[in-house]
Amino acid sequence: MKTLIILNPSAAKGSALGLRDIIESEFKKNNMDYLLHISKSSDDILTTVKSNLKKDFSNFIAVGGDGTIHYVANALAGTDKKIGVIPAGSGNDIANCLGISPDVKKCCHIIHKGRIKKIDTGLINNKYYYLCVAGSGFDSQVNYLANNTRLPLKGPARYNYAVYKTLITFKPKKFSLNYDSKSRRLHGMMIAISNMASYGGGMKVTPDATPEDGLFDVCIIKKMSKMHFIKTFPKVYEGKHTSDKNVEIFRTSSIKIDSDYHFSVFADGEYICKLPATFEIIKENLNIIVPD
Repeated sequence: MKTLIILNPSAAKGSALGLRDIIESEFKKNNMDYLLHISKSSDDILTTVKSNLKKDFSNFIAVGGDGTIHYVANALAGTDKKIGVIPAGSGNDIANCLGISPDVKKCCHIIHKGRIKKIDTGLINNKYYYLCVAGSGFDSQVNYLANNTRLPLKGPARYNYAVYKTLITFKPKKFSLNYDSKSRRLHGMMIAISNMASYGGGMKVTPDATPEDGLFDVCIIKKMSKMHFIKTFPKVYEGKHTSDKNVEIFRTSSIKIDSDYHFSVFADGEYICKLPATFEIIKENLNIIVPD
C-alpha cells in the first residue's frame, strides 16, 4: 500500500516544514512505502493529488492545517482513496473534530493502522467540497481578516482578534434562506452551515454536528447589539451560545443562501465564492483514516 504525503510548508507560519524528519522517520520505522511532496500552493495540492489518483497510491496524507486537508479532500471526495491527517495548522478543527491528536508520532501510528471511516462532505454550488464548517456574513469577514493579519497570532488568539476587530464596523444584513420547501427572510449577522462541530480554532458553533448523519447543522446568529454579541461570543468555545434567544440551529440536507450584501463564503477557512450559494450534504463521500 503506497502513500503520498502532501506537506504544506506554509502551515502554522512555516513551522510545519520542521515535521518532515519526524514523519519520514516514523514511516520508515513502520516500513511504509511513501513519497513526500512539499506543496507550493493550494492549486499545487489539488493538481498533485489529482495527477496521482490513477497511480498506485492508496493513501494521501495531508500535513498542515484545515486548508491543506480541505484541498486534499477536494481531490479525493467521491473516490475510493483514503485521506490521512497530520495536523500542523493554527486551528486544526477538522482533526480535533475527528479525534486526531496533534502528536505527530501518534498520527503516523494511526495512519499505519489504517482504520477507515466514511464521512459526509458538504458541497457548495455543486463544485466545492468541504469537511467542517462553511459560513457567510460576520464570520466570513472574520475569516478574511484572520487569514490576512500580519500579527504573530495563532489559533484562538488569531480568531478572537479578528472577531473584535470586525465587530467595530460590522452591521447586520438581510439574508434569504431556502430549505425543505421553506423560504425565509431574516435580519442577521451570520449563517454557518456545518458538517462538524467547530471552526476558528475551537469555536463550537454547532456543538452537536457530526459528519455521519447525512445532515447539516445550520446556525443562524440573528440581529443583536454589539454589547450583547460581546457578552455572548465567549460562550461559543463551550457551545453554550445555543441557548441565546438570538441563536437558531436546525438541521437540513440542503440549503440555498443569499443576502442583500455581497458576502463571501468561506469553508474550512478557505475562500470559496460570493453569495448566493447552494449547500448540499453528500453522504459517506470521503474515506478518512481515524483513530480506533
